[in-house]
Amino acid sequence: MIGKLASLRLRLLGAMVLSAGLGLVGAALLYSQVERSNERTADRANALREARAVAREVRRGAGAATLGALQALLPNDQISVERDGQVLFRGPARTGRELETEVQAAVPRGRVRLADYASPGEPSTTLAFVLINGGVVALVILAAILTATLVTRSVRAPVARAIAAADRVARGEFTARMGTTGPEELVKLGRAFDHMAGRLERADSDQRQFLADVAHEIATPVSTVSGFALALADGTATSDDQRREARSLIEAETLRLRELLDDLRELTRLDLVGGVRLGSLELDQFVAALEARFRLAAEAAGVELTTQSASGSVITDGRLLETISSNLLSNAIRYTPRGGRVDLRIRVRDGELRLSVRDTGVGIASEHQARIFDRLYRVDQTRDRETGGSGLGLAISLRAAQALGGRLEVDSAEGRGSEFRLWVPVEGAA
Repeated sequence: MIGKLASLRLRLLGAMVLSAGLGLVGAALLYSQVERSNERTADRANALREARAVAREVRRGAGAATLGALQALLPNDQISVERDGQVLFRGPARTGRELETEVQAAVPRGRVRLADYASPGEPSTTLAFVLINGGVVALVILAAILTATLVTRSVRAPVARAIAAADRVARGEFTARMGTTGPEELVKLGRAFDHMAGRLERADSDQRQFLADVAHEIATPVSTVSGFALALADGTATSDDQRREARSLIEAETLRLRELLDDLRELTRLDLVGGVRLGSLELDQFVAALEARFRLAAEAAGVELTTQSASGSVITDGRLLETISSNLLSNAIRYTPRGGRVDLRIRVRDGELRLSVRDTGVGIASEHQARIFDRLYRVDQTRDRETGGSGLGLAISLRAAQALGGRLEVDSAEGRGSEFRLWVPVEGAA
């Protein structure tokens, strides 16, 4: 084992030295390029400033003597003055030296050209840079050698697998999994990571389906409204009955679209804000208000509505509780045939408010019960559109229940009705 670890340390050392050498060479080249680029920029700016100064002297009438004096002040530059296509002055050539930049400045009927050459024996900071960074790299390599004994083959493979899986998830590939092999700590990490990736995969799928469903739900009423509006506008609907039917359908689909958008806004508000505003709620008054609100709808549907409530007050968010109760009652009345019954019950026990809505309606098949709280999920698409539901009521109710710190469950059998039960922690009781 010691021999294997020593061999591993030697291989790590060799890889580090090679990487450090390549890194230093690359850094030196990069630093040299950056240094040269900065020097060129600075030299060009200086040369342009000097050329403009010479041009000002030429415009003032400077002769060869003045230009010669200026050339003497610029040992690394060559000044050339041209006018009307003729060279009036040209400084000595800087043979054997590298041309760094050349600039021009305009003068009347001509130009001033200034060529800037490299200074002889100009020192470079690249070597100092390499020496300083080489020392730092050597210290880093020494520290890495001291900790290399903690690295084993059994750790590297799971870590590499975890990094690869994380990169795939970061790119949106939520099917990636890390696996559960290796040391115990990495096994726990793998379980947690795979659980997280699974939830992200389900959330991504649900979001895509939700957006597709929203687009479909909005498209239907929009198509109906636009079609009948066009019929009214172009005179296709000629008779009074046709126009009345068109107006009626436009009003109905517009109302349906408005209700869908209201539900979407409510759901978005709960998702984004999710704030709970606690306050005192009188249970008797709360239930009486719900009964008065849904009494006419129940009578119109031929359904008997009964309520029962504990007395007293509790501390909760009455707005969210009303949202849940209204959605449950609306669904119960909608799916209960004439002659049926809907019961609302509220009681408080052990610091918990328990609300139930029971109906004698059509019920929900067992295969649908796991998904009825999904957004825009319908057990019967055609029937629910005919009755006006948006498919968001139960999703809103579940989100509101979660915001209250409670839970919402369903107990139903096809053909025998349904019962939705809500448990919410509260303060105070009857």
